[in-house]
Amino acid sequence: MKAFGYDHHGSPDVFQEYDVPEPSPSANQLLVRTIAVGLNNRERSERAGGFGAVTSPTIPGRDVVGEVTKVGKNIDDFVEGDLVLTHTEHGYAEFVLAESDATVEVPDGITPTRAAGIITPGLTAYKTVKYFANVQPGQTVIVKGASGGVGSLAVQIATDLGANVIGVASSHNKDFVTSIGASRFVAYDQSDPATVLADQGDVVINSAMNGAGTDDDIKMVKPNGTIASVAHDSPSTDKPLKFVHVHPTNDMTDREALQAVIDLMKDGKLTVNIGYTLPFSRDGFVKGHQLLEEKHDGRVIIVNQ
Repeated sequence: MKAFGYDHHGSPDVFQEYDVPEPSPSANQLLVRTIAVGLNNRERSERAGGFGAVTSPTIPGRDVVGEVTKVGKNIDDFVEGDLVLTHTEHGYAEFVLAESDATVEVPDGITPTRAAGIITPGLTAYKTVKYFANVQPGQTVIVKGASGGVGSLAVQIATDLGANVIGVASSHNKDFVTSIGASRFVAYDQSDPATVLADQGDVVINSAMNGAGTDDDIKMVKPNGTIASVAHDSPSTDKPLKFVHVHPTNDMTDREALQAVIDLMKDGKLTVNIGYTLPFSRDGFVKGHQLLEEKHDGRVIIVNQ
């Protein structure tokens, strides 16, 4: 089968097309024919050399929507022909293996492209809001990076829970952020959010790149409030607060989180900004990673027609 990857780190041009064996599902796995792939910044960083050595070849990719073509003997809740979304590995390929506990069915009316756009950001946003931050109705929730893949979904999920959401993003994203449920918007390029929002957040969710600006998070959160951040380091502060690192966890399963976000999308309560659709080819993956290298607007999706 056709797959796309690389045998050394570097720029997006390192991508090559490979002919690799079609995987065979175990008793607890599905074989899925890829229809759409969502690209993520983690994959960009891995390709550039940010995480460990290269296996030869490395076939990246985590976010896949496709058609079930084989079902493991221990699985009874999926059948051949089902359209599913899955959080998997080696997703830049014509066929992928899917674990049943990280896979859900795509409801009627949701396109593969839209479904592919919510997998990793949806997992991160839902677990952040529901598990790590434990957002409650009536709380004031400040979301940094509110126009991004994770942040925009966090705004919508927290709003659906009944929180009062304040979105922080660049001024040109104001209309988008308010359209998805933020009751207030603060543009970081027009004012200092830490000053404007000092001590106002019961919860501060930092979904900005690498959790930048932790000192600002501390200023914005109320005493005894919660900061849920993708930052790797814990801050040092005398202010009483709870600081939670957002990280992969199985305490809430991927399937539970994915089911929740796809149900919200089905009910019209969650939207995702698809910025680019590209072909399932070497050129498509190269272009997709070039977009990830730049300031881009919306999710980058590869479509296998």
